[in-house]
Amino acid sequence: MSKRRNKAVSWLMIAVFSLVIFCSSAFIITHAEHDCDGEDCSICMELAKLHKTLHELGTAVAGAIILTLMTCIIAIPCKMTASSHSAHTTLISLKVELLD
Repeated sequence: MSKRRNKAVSWLMIAVFSLVIFCSSAFIITHAEHDCDGEDCSICMELAKLHKTLHELGTAVAGAIILTLMTCIIAIPCKMTASSHSAHTTLISLKVELLD
């Protein structure tokens, strides 16, 4: 995928997550003190689903942050080690003159 397409997909995902969080929060706020019809109240069921969705999104975001940090913690020392050791040493890179 091109960098431009990756950016577009990233922005789209951010927009979707933001929209889900905003709409869920708005529904919870507007229906927090509704008149409950009883045991099979559809609003109460929706509120429970939205609470679960917000909780799962929060857990997913925390997991993604931890995964990103762990990747950086592991990748930075590996890159430093790899860059300090030259993998390809050739006669040309050592500037050896080949005279016959």
